[in-house]
Amino acid sequence: MEFLSAFGNWCGGPGFWQGGGHGMVGWGGGFFPFHFGGILQLVVIGLIIYFTVRMFRKPATPCGTPGPKEQTPEEILKRRYATGEIDEQTYKSIKSDLRDA
Repeated sequence: MEFLSAFGNWCGGPGFWQGGGHGMVGWGGGFFPFHFGGILQLVVIGLIIYFTVRMFRKPATPCGTPGPKEQTPEEILKRRYATGEIDEQTYKSIKSDLRDA
């Protein structure tokens, strides 16, 4: 229980939501098992920081822009040939099959 009293003393005193040092005891009438004023302060400040950062952050993909372009079979074939996945004979064979289809 020493931790809880130490945490209450850390956030105690008149100030932001402290009510002259009484914290949320005035709101809850002593219902809360320990001092919630400091925790509430940290939560509110954290939420303000989170939403401020989220508001000013640039979106990953701007609204209205299409996603990644679909590759055609010929583009995939060219990429596989360029990376060395297939040899020249296989490349030409598949390319002729694609053109015939």
